[in-house]
Amino acid sequence: MEYLRFDASGCGFPKPRVPVLPTLGRHSLGRQTASQFCQLGGNANAQFFTRGRYALTEAYRLCGLGPAGGLMAPSYHCRTMLDPALSLGAEIVLYSLKPDLSPDLQGLKASLSSCTTPVKALLVTHYFGFAQALEPLAAFCDEHHITLIEDCSHALFVRANENSRAEPGAMGRTGRFGIASPYKFFPAEDGGLLWGNDGAALQSLNQRSQSLAGNLKGVKRALQAAINPKPTLELDAVNPEVLALTSKPGAPGAHLHEQNLRPSHFYLAKEESLQGLACSRWVMRHTDIDRLANQRRQNYQQWLAAVAALPHCRALFPDLPNDCVPYMFPLRIDHPETHFYALKYMGMPVWRWDDMAVSPCGVATGYREQVLHLPCHQELTANQMAWMTRVVAQVMQQPPMQGRL
Repeated sequence: MEYLRFDASGCGFPKPRVPVLPTLGRHSLGRQTASQFCQLGGNANAQFFTRGRYALTEAYRLCGLGPAGGLMAPSYHCRTMLDPALSLGAEIVLYSLKPDLSPDLQGLKASLSSCTTPVKALLVTHYFGFAQALEPLAAFCDEHHITLIEDCSHALFVRANENSRAEPGAMGRTGRFGIASPYKFFPAEDGGLLWGNDGAALQSLNQRSQSLAGNLKGVKRALQAAINPKPTLELDAVNPEVLALTSKPGAPGAHLHEQNLRPSHFYLAKEESLQGLACSRWVMRHTDIDRLANQRRQNYQQWLAAVAALPHCRALFPDLPNDCVPYMFPLRIDHPETHFYALKYMGMPVWRWDDMAVSPCGVATGYREQVLHLPCHQELTANQMAWMTRVVAQVMQQPPMQGRL
């Protein structure tokens, strides 16, 4: 496959001043009582891996992926969504998406016909925690004898409503298999979940337990992250810092074309059957779920208010459904050559999927640089949220540059 990868090695971006993912804080843990929200894959039959990518490997294997079985995957993706299929030697075809990141149903058959081996599975992603409409995809998969896998790595929680869980097309319960990445929601060191729906059997997998040393290192990392001092971010310093950065552009990154049929360096074959850390499971069992969900929703709403009137950008999902517990806040920007760099040099915790397989999908091609993933997790302090929203406001009000030095 051909990939286009952004190489930032020559840019000298500083470390983020705010954690991208949640770390343990004094309010993180609490008694788990009857909650407004329930966790996907929280049943006893779920398998617990160290990362969601390895849960996905097992799901692909159960679907028959390999040299004789291919995968249909979304054109906008993280490399780790494709790595498990490559590790199994499977062919991958990418299907196109609409601007709201829903699958282009008209193009699915064209993508299906482009695969030279029988397609065994279709992966659908609930981006940023927003549920996809699954019934049309499920009908397509049934028609063509394809197994539907739900990628819930951005969507771990739903409202605890028994009626909505039973509705056709319910998120996390429609695909034959579902996978999730708990460490993106909990202040945990690792975690990947695999579960089956409607009696789908998870074949006995001889998972390896973490060693005592591995578990102790996990505890040490979690405690270090918890006790590390959180610097007070100076709000009054934001304006002059942004003006200084945008007056003299720094070195540009490089966009590299690469050919590769092997998994990326993020994928470690030795960890495929490794269980997640015991300390991660403990944190998951003792986290206040309502606080986690409600604080994420509140922070997302704060982001919406902060960017509503800004130029050169817009929220990718401007409405937050009542049952959505967001993973991050996706911000679409018009001039990444100016504003992405300024945000990174300010130490903003910005992620984006700029290492992707090349596809003819214009949405994925544009979003590769234009969609920024900004944190809205429950452990952000009021000072951190105020600083981040002010930085974004000041940066986005800067005019686009004509070029970079």
